[in-house]
Formats: sequence, C-alpha cells, structure tokens
Amino acid sequence: MSSTDALTLHYRMETARPAAAPRLERATSLLFIGFLLLTFITTHPLQTGSVDQRADGSILDRIVVFSLFGLALSVIWMARDVALRTITRNVGLIFIIAFCIASITWSAFPGLTLRRSVLLFLLTAISFAIAVGATDLRRLHTQLFLTLAAVVLFNILVTIAVPGEAITPIGVKGIYTQKNVAGIVGLITLVVGATWMVGAGKRRILFALLVMAMAFGFLVATKSRTSMNLALLGVMTVAFVAMAEKFGAAFIVASGVLGALGLAAGLVWLGLYDFDFGSAVAAIIGDASYSGREELWAFARADAEKRPLLGYGYGAYWDVGVANDPLMRAEAGSWLAAVETGVINQAHHGYLELWLHVGLPMTVFATVFVGQRAVFGGMRALFGAGSSESRVFLGALAALLLIYLLHNLTEASLFMRGEIFSNFAVFAMLLLSRARDLGQPGRGGLR
Repeated sequence: MSSTDALTLHYRMETARPAAAPRLERATSLLFIGFLLLTFITTHPLQTGSVDQRADGSILDRIVVFSLFGLALSVIWMARDVALRTITRNVGLIFIIAFCIASITWSAFPGLTLRRSVLLFLLTAISFAIAVGATDLRRLHTQLFLTLAAVVLFNILVTIAVPGEAITPIGVKGIYTQKNVAGIVGLITLVVGATWMVGAGKRRILFALLVMAMAFGFLVATKSRTSMNLALLGVMTVAFVAMAEKFGAAFIVASGVLGALGLAAGLVWLGLYDFDFGSAVAAIIGDASYSGREELWAFARADAEKRPLLGYGYGAYWDVGVANDPLMRAEAGSWLAAVETGVINQAHHGYLELWLHVGLPMTVFATVFVGQRAVFGGMRALFGAGSSESRVFLGALAALLLIYLLHNLTEASLFMRGEIFSNFAVFAMLLLSRARDLGQPGRGGLR
C-alpha cells in the first residue's frame, strides 16, 4: 500500500468516527439505565423467594441479564479500541472473576457455582461495556442521579401503597428483602446527589436538594444504622473534596494534621477500654453483639477455617437448598439453630463471606484491589485533569468504594453477584480505570 493510500484510509477511518459516536452514546446510555434498573429495582421487587427458589434462580433474571449482555457486546465492539486498553488496566479484576469461575473445579455444588459465577461474569461484562462506552462523565453522573431519584421515589410510593409489605417491625425495607438493602440505596443516592450539585445551576441545585431530602427521609425510615453512619461519612468526604478543590494544598495538609489528631484520640479511647474494640464500640452504639452478628460470625469463621485456601466454591455456601443449608449444622440451643431455614443467607460480614466462597488468599487480594481503586480514584479527584464536575464524580466513586469496604464489616456484598452494592462497586472500579482517558479532552469513547 502506498503512503497516499495509507493516508486516505486513515482519513476515512477518522472521519467515520464522529458518525459512530451518537450511536455509541445512545447504546451506552440505554445499557447504563437498564443496568441501574436491574440493580436497584430488580426483576422481582417485594419478593423474597424460598430457599429452593433462590437455589434454582429466576428465568426472568436470566432473560434480562442476557439481553443486557447482548447490548453490552455491541457497545464493546463500537468502542473496541478503548476496550482493549481498558482490559489491560483491569487484570486484577479479571483474575478475581476468573478465580470465581475456576472454583467450579473444587466447589461443593459445581452446578450452583457455574451458574452464579457466570452471572458475576455477565454483570461485570455489562459494567465493563458501560465504562468503555462512556464519553462524558457529567452525562453519566446525571443519568445515575436521575435514575436513583426515580428509584427512591418508587420505594416511597410502594411503601405508602402497601405498607404491610414494605414496612417491618425493625424498619422500612421498601421493595427490597430487608431494611439494610434499602439503606444502601439511600446511602448511594445521598453521596451521588451531593456531588452532582457541583457545577449545577440554582434550579438544579434545588431539585438535587429535594431528591436528597427524600433519600435522607427514606434512609432514616429504614433504621439502618450502618448505612446512616456511612452516608454521613460519605457526605463528609464529598465536602472534603469540595473544600480541597477550593482551598488547595494548605487545606489538605491541615486536614492531614486533624486526621492524625483524630487517630490519636481514637487510640486513647481504645486504651480506656484496654484496646477491646468490641467494648469501645459498644460504649458508643450500645450493642456489643452487633445485633447478634457475633454468633453468626463465629459460626461462619469456623466453617471458613475448614477450607482456608480455596473456600467452598463461589456461590456454593448459602442458598444451596433446604437439606444442605449450613445452619442445619448450628449448635443446638443457639439462636442460629432456632431461626427458620433460609432466613439467613449471608455471613453479615463481607470478608468472612468471600472467604467462605473462594478462600482467604483471594479475599485478601480482592480487598486490596478495591482499596487500590479507591485510592486511585481519590487521587484523580484531588489532583487529576479535567473539569471540577468530572473530578468530583470520580471522588464520589472513590468515596463509595471506601464505604463499600467499611460496609462489608457488618454486611456481605464483596463481589457477591447481584447484590446492589457489589454491582455498583464493580461498575465504579471499571469506570475509575478510565479516569485518565475521560479526564482529558479527545480521549473518550472512540479513541
């Protein structure tokens, strides 16, 4: 091929790109909204399902997930150059998903592991497509906030319409299986809304404040203490990023000094209780047993230590049928043995939970990977290129990943397929892997 022909071909390729951009944007937006609705509304709101139904899975879920996956493949093809670059930045995540799939070979229930690890792969692929198809962080942020606003409103309307289904004696659960899941939705909405206000006009700020007031009211109604505390932490983190943006390095240094003083005060507080973390926390929250979780944690840890390296296989510990429910082995006389089979289907501790599924080494690796992405996102938010609106969105994603790690101290969603926080965290990690591209003009979508 002559140099003239090569230049002509290059020119044709470059001029063809803008025509494809609107199609990529539309497909990515459709995929993103579909993914959010699947994550936050689900295909079966207000339905818990029996143990056997959860073991068998939902046909409707499979239809929806495979439909979104088909759209994801088309997005990846349209942005294939970006997809190849993004794959190389997510080798760690690919390793985690591949390990979960490989656990079929040692799983206690290979059929369940196959189905559940494939679901994790498909959901990750959908998030990957959204990340590679993204061309405008602000538009993505807006789509996320508006969808979350609709989700919260839907929950409130359902709670008003069918209070007998949506309200439990321990708090409002909305359309979800329990109040803690509803709390996660309120938490994420508050953090996303607080950051979306950056760069918004007065009318849009009023709208955002209205949505946040609605989300705050819903969160309080859930009585999910963990989510309420973490929502406060998230909003404080957002405020820190905004203040750092305004006042620069001096504010960051001053905050570091205050943080060191706070850490010192925390150590003094622990010292007053002979460094007994449980007693120190109980003095603040008034519940040394973490609502009875300690006995569940002891049971789960004892089982995890029986298979420390590889676990029982991804998705092969809970929801494995009534006859094989792990709590059938609970000590007689404990509240775990007395609880109805299937009511408890997680360890209420994300790190113990993942250990049960894929072993301790992979749990440590996965935790470090999420932490690294949170730190990277925070650095891009504080010191990266791009508009303040884009960087504050990256800051929101980083803050939510930090909250994700903290939330897993009392709930289990760490790389758990289909869980709201897991789906969102995987999406956040993948989008943060493109932060360098999206923070620079001309590096989005098709380049």
